[in-house]
Amino acid sequence: MAKKPTDLLGKNYFQTREQLSIATEKLIELGRGTDLSSSRIALLRNLIANLEDPFLFVVVGEVNAGKSSLLNALFGEDFCKSDVIPTTDRIAFFKYGEEAHEFDFSEDIVEVYRSNEFLKDFNLVDTPGTNSIDLAHQRITEQFLPMSDLVLFVFSVTNPWGATTWEFLDRIHHQWKKKIVFILQQCDLRTDEEVAAILEHLQKTAHHRFGQHFPTFAVSAKKAFLAKTSAQDDSELARKSQLEGLERYISGIVESSEPRLIKLIHGWRAANYVLREIKEKLGAASEIIRADDELLSELEPACQIQQTRTMKKCEPLFEAFDQSFVAAGIQAEPLLESEFRVFSALLPRRRVAEKIEGLIFATTMKAVRRSIGAGSRAVKEDVNHLWERVSKEMQERFSLELSVGEDGTPSWDKAQARIESLVETATSSSLNELNLRDRLGALFSKRSSTIWGFLIAAVLTGLGGVILTLLKITPWSAVAYVTASIFVALAAVAGAYSIKRARIFYSTIIDEYREKLANAQRTAFAQGTKEMYDDFLALFDPLRKVCREHRERYDPMLKAIQDAEKSLTALERILAPVERALNSRK
Repeated sequence: MAKKPTDLLGKNYFQTREQLSIATEKLIELGRGTDLSSSRIALLRNLIANLEDPFLFVVVGEVNAGKSSLLNALFGEDFCKSDVIPTTDRIAFFKYGEEAHEFDFSEDIVEVYRSNEFLKDFNLVDTPGTNSIDLAHQRITEQFLPMSDLVLFVFSVTNPWGATTWEFLDRIHHQWKKKIVFILQQCDLRTDEEVAAILEHLQKTAHHRFGQHFPTFAVSAKKAFLAKTSAQDDSELARKSQLEGLERYISGIVESSEPRLIKLIHGWRAANYVLREIKEKLGAASEIIRADDELLSELEPACQIQQTRTMKKCEPLFEAFDQSFVAAGIQAEPLLESEFRVFSALLPRRRVAEKIEGLIFATTMKAVRRSIGAGSRAVKEDVNHLWERVSKEMQERFSLELSVGEDGTPSWDKAQARIESLVETATSSSLNELNLRDRLGALFSKRSSTIWGFLIAAVLTGLGGVILTLLKITPWSAVAYVTASIFVALAAVAGAYSIKRARIFYSTIIDEYREKLANAQRTAFAQGTKEMYDDFLALFDPLRKVCREHRERYDPMLKAIQDAEKSLTALERILAPVERALNSRK
């Protein structure tokens, strides 16, 4: 398939130019967002326009020398047809146009506009045959030569010795001859030996007449065009066309064009200059974002560290909570012991279990309410100290003064009350889970039932012994009295055993809920502490919003600056050596 001319002719130059154009366009877009002066934007636009200045190739040769075929082959498109211009004795100036049309610039020049993409980079002047050029045409042709980047003198292999071509060369100014390249066209019509002999003759003739050699190439434009426009890769046909050498030479001309290299260098330096201006304009914004990120990124870790310290500082508080619960359990033991008397064992009072539970609840809650205030004040003090430190750092490092509340400092009273409420609620809920009233009440009832069972059995067997005594059944009456005594002893043993069991049961309940209560109190206190520190962080939400707005506005610009810097640095690796070479040449 046909390749774009920039894939073949001056690839490196056009790639570099495209990189610079893209970077410059991005700078223009970036400049609008940073209120860059209109003069700077105009400068960048002019640079882009200058970079897009097409190369000018002038093609000279006798009629039927194959000039149009050569141009079609070089660019891989059939744009230069024989019926393009109305007459064959006019100069055709090929330019890019969205729509194909011709414009009569003068009687001798027709501007031919075509939508072929390569014409954006290459303007072509196809002259009439040298054997049809009169004096007026010669003057016009010579007007193009000073502007041209390359002059292609095309000789037909069938008649390379046409006098008019050599005469025209004689009339060309000496300084323009450095732009000339000889092309022996239609070489497929001769054998390789004949082509070699003709090439040698051309070079000798040129040296004899002008005292210099011209770059000379033998090509078959027909084969080259077929190779480029074929649907398949026909590398053998391309090799036989011998166009590759000419393409390499033209690429060298394009890539070494000093005026255009200077334009690239000037464009690159101007882009760097404008980039520095944009960076200066965004410097303050960049510093703000950096400072914002630095500040906000330090806040949460600082809170975490301070919160951990606060919790460690409050360890004595949790020990006090634990001791208050243990002490409440000890204070309730006399009530438990009162239930172990003989009368209480026979007639258990459920109110005792309620009193035990109420005493533990009231004593523990009283101790918690008395102690939690000190703990919440300790948290409040730590948060206040953190606020003072952060406020001072923000004032010193960022010249940012924070002011909240009526007196300029935040109030933590609600957060402090929340901590106290959370701990009290957690303590109350955990104590309610003890359920001593039902659990001890059930134990007391079971103990009483057991003792009563043995006592009733003792009474019944004792009555049986009395009856047997009255009936004078002596041996069995004695057995009945002994059995009654055994039942009384069992009642006493059951009572003693139940006392021991009740004490163990009570201690087990206290120990079991001691850890649960401690965990609940610690969790509630930690939650309240965290919420107070969260309130502290929430004070910076307005600043976070401003920071977010800064980032949303400036981050894309800063990213664009980074991309532009990368692009211009990449171009520096290409253009800096070129600039040094040009300076050394001067």
